[in-house]
Amino acid sequence: MKRFLVFWGIAVLSLGFLAGCAKKEAPVPEAKEGEVVKIRWMVDPAPNRQQEIAGFESSPLSKGVKVELDMGGAGSPAILTQIAGGNPPDLFSIYDPATLLVYMEKEALLDLGPFMKKYNIDPKDFWPALYPYMEYKGKIYGLPPNCGPFVLFYNKKMFDEAGVAYPTEKWTWNDLLEAAKKLTKKDPKTGRYIQFGLLSEDPDLFIWQNGGWRYSKDKKRCVLDSREAKEGFRWYYDLRFTHHVMPTPSEANSLAATGGWGGTLNLFAAKKVAMFIQGRWMSMVFRKDKDLDWNIAPVPRGKVKVTKLASKVYAIPKNCKHPDAAFRFLAYLVGPDQYIIAKSGDGIPSRKSIANSKEFLFDPDFPKEDRNKIYLDEMNFARAPEYSPYVSEIEANKIWWEEIDLCYNQKQTPEQTMEKIAKRINELMKVK
Repeated sequence: MKRFLVFWGIAVLSLGFLAGCAKKEAPVPEAKEGEVVKIRWMVDPAPNRQQEIAGFESSPLSKGVKVELDMGGAGSPAILTQIAGGNPPDLFSIYDPATLLVYMEKEALLDLGPFMKKYNIDPKDFWPALYPYMEYKGKIYGLPPNCGPFVLFYNKKMFDEAGVAYPTEKWTWNDLLEAAKKLTKKDPKTGRYIQFGLLSEDPDLFIWQNGGWRYSKDKKRCVLDSREAKEGFRWYYDLRFTHHVMPTPSEANSLAATGGWGGTLNLFAAKKVAMFIQGRWMSMVFRKDKDLDWNIAPVPRGKVKVTKLASKVYAIPKNCKHPDAAFRFLAYLVGPDQYIIAKSGDGIPSRKSIANSKEFLFDPDFPKEDRNKIYLDEMNFARAPEYSPYVSEIEANKIWWEEIDLCYNQKQTPEQTMEKIAKRINELMKVK
């Protein structure tokens, strides 16, 4: 899967409303008066990390705490090695529920419940759909700084030129297909496609919308060979190879190079596709082009109303030397820093109270982005990526992409692809 683009805003906000939440007692001895505790934050190299640190250090929660940024080796193998060696980062990122499970199987993470109670952070304030990222066996081990449900971005100018009505919450798969056909264009001289109606790089969404799943309810079987999963993937496949309203991988790469944006996720920004299914973080790219007139709608409905959820969490290792200091920084990242994230366009706040604020719902600096409530409404139908504790997701994803590539290269049908993926993953299942 493509990695999501991550950028950050540069504003710094006060933490006044969180001041005074801390109690006198702490899990570890506090620094002496005038002494500074240094904590190491291991995270991806998004461009605004230093501004986030500056925001924290200007807040009351930062008293006696200095954050050192470590943007090298943010993947789980490096961190697990450091944890095992007794030199862990104080705070680090986890990018999906399957990776959270890896850490929990090693009993490597700190239970954040007591710290959330101490610093008055209500777990119920986080969107329920985020709990697969946060929770393990009823306890919380990670907190998300932001998140995002997938929505349908659309180019208003392209719709107007084609005489197509803008998408609404009532759109179905058939509405999406009919609009995409009208919005797909060829060069009359060369016969090559120069504009596509749609871009979506996530088959899971269409499998889910057709009532299919990757795994059974008890997670002990891969069920991509079900009729619902095969039909959902077939519909997604046909958008590319039958209806030709969505670029094939090779066409997408060609258009990306022509558009000069350097990646297929940015074909919408390059005005090569009229509709695009992704999360709000893409608006950070779209804002750079003042001539790009866009808006959003819910993802068109299949048999089931569902959309995909993307997020990450920050976690604290169990053998962290300064857990209270690390959590104070985390309290900032899931508190006022979320206003910075929201203003930058990087997803939506992970806490409902912040997401429903007037600051998020309408930002006068971006008056055309007047439908932010759609993101909040879609969180009621958002679903975290599936995984099974009975198989390595590294191996499962390897199988997935091996078979998907064969399908895209016309070596097997979509139905055969789903059957082979399910068969190979089930052979790896270590069911207890």
